[in-house]
Amino acid sequence: MTARPDIIVVCAGGHGRVVIDILRRAGETVAAVVDADPRLHGGDLDGVPIIGGDDAVFARKPEDVVLVNARGNVPRRDVAGLDGRRSLFERFLARGYIFMRIISRDAVVSTTAVLEDGCHIITGAIVHPGAVIGMNTIINTGAQVDHDCRIGAHSHIAPGVVLCGRVIVGAECHIGAGAVVTQNISIGAGAVIGAGAVVVTDVAPGATVTGSPAR
Repeated sequence: MTARPDIIVVCAGGHGRVVIDILRRAGETVAAVVDADPRLHGGDLDGVPIIGGDDAVFARKPEDVVLVNARGNVPRRDVAGLDGRRSLFERFLARGYIFMRIISRDAVVSTTAVLEDGCHIITGAIVHPGAVIGMNTIINTGAQVDHDCRIGAHSHIAPGVVLCGRVIVGAECHIGAGAVVTQNISIGAGAVIGAGAVVVTDVAPGATVTGSPAR
């Protein structure tokens, strides 16, 4: 009988606590956490040992572990916020490691939705029929993704966001908490939508918009 791979969470921050809790409630055991900050090594994250940095993963064969990307995606380019989650994902992927999808048992996900590798559907989120959630993307607490939306890779749909039907969100976007995007809107890659914004027109790639209506 083949042993199940160990689950290792990468990054010991707030999102790490969230995914550990979701996994535990699903009956899974998280073996370890790794983090780039050496000050955290030897400690724990909600009782899960922090065993080191990337090298602690690379010491294991890819087939012996499965990773969870717990790096958040914040709209600060000066700290690699928008691309930090992507770069972490790609760094391990290039070495043959895989990332598991996280789907909270308290989320509602249509049977016709498509969830790509490494995406996270957090507690209370709703993903409706025909929606496509790109790889390594977070649909955070209580966010609503309506029918036929397409969310690009490495994006963050923050808590409480409402995406109406047929919204297209490009790769590496940040849709801030509580924002509303009306139907058939297209948001270009790398765009940032401020918290609470109401988006009623298309948003160009790399743009930052805030307010109601968002500008």
